[in-house]
Amino acid sequence: FIPMLCMLPEAEVPIVQMSLVAGQDPKTHWDMGVALRPLREQGVLIVGSGLSFHNFKYFFARDGRSQEEGRKHSQAFAAWLTDTVTNPDLSPKEREERLLKWQSAPSASECHPRGGAEHFMPFFAVAGTAHGAPGVEVGKEYGEMMGLVVNQYEFLN
Repeated sequence: FIPMLCMLPEAEVPIVQMSLVAGQDPKTHWDMGVALRPLREQGVLIVGSGLSFHNFKYFFARDGRSQEEGRKHSQAFAAWLTDTVTNPDLSPKEREERLLKWQSAPSASECHPRGGAEHFMPFFAVAGTAHGAPGVEVGKEYGEMMGLVVNQYEFLN
């Protein structure tokens, strides 16, 4: 599990890695998070590793037009995702409903082409542990990869 290896290279902390469920259904992964909530309440750190943007067409674009298209799509989706995750005016149910309907968000299909959302599914498991409570955006200083916006969130409740 590469993120933990980078964070804790001495490997002094026990880690249990979970796999994604086939089919890329956000509700299934959200429900995994809900099931993990009791562990979180006992102080177990739940970490999800993935990307809020994962489209190779734009990652490896060489022409300026495609690079700019990718940048705009990543910005639009990132703005929607950040608002949905962090907006304190959303009820837990509203937040959950919006997140689970992520495919209707601005530029969602350009950020995660059909069948290519496996890098986004860990987000739903982690968000599910928060029972719809808002999260905070973290790591903004690392918020771009190859010129495209990628987001990181923390759920503290």
